Amino acid sequence: MKTIAVVLGRGGHTAQTFALVDSLGDSFNYIYIIGLLDKLTPKKIRMPGRVLRVLTPRLLPQDSRIMSVIRTMTTLLLSFIYLFLFRPSVVISCGTGMTVPVFYSARTLGIPTVFIESMSRVESLSKTGRMLLGKTTLFMTQWKRLADETPGAIYGGQLL
Repeated sequence: MKTIAVVLGRGGHTAQTFALVDSLGDSFNYIYIIGLLDKLTPKKIRMPGRVLRVLTPRLLPQDSRIMSVIRTMTTLLLSFIYLFLFRPSVVISCGTGMTVPVFYSARTLGIPTVFIESMSRVESLSKTGRMLLGKTTLFMTQWKRLADETPGAIYGGQLL
């Protein structure tokens, strides 16, 4: 059975990702990559899978840039180790900021990545989307107009 690594943040990104995982069903093994301090998201997981924790690049808005860099590098290293050990067939995300270091680790290991821009991004890409555009195996939007205006993106329909 193939394994899918799923990057989960908080809020709307997570709801959209869960809708995707629900539609994929139990034909896959799942690995969930979540923030270290996130206590709520694991309780919402409906498809069983291993939960792996990483530091989120930004914990608080007032955090210094150097701390964000240190956390990002730590997330990059941890996600590289996790992906190396578990070797998923693909890594997917619906837009949480934690996606960037995880996808860069996957890319280094030759693991395909699928980025689905958040449904809330109707007219422009998120910061995460802008950082990953052209660096993923598949880049999808949930709005046709946004896909039409974004070179390299395809329209995938809405998850919710």
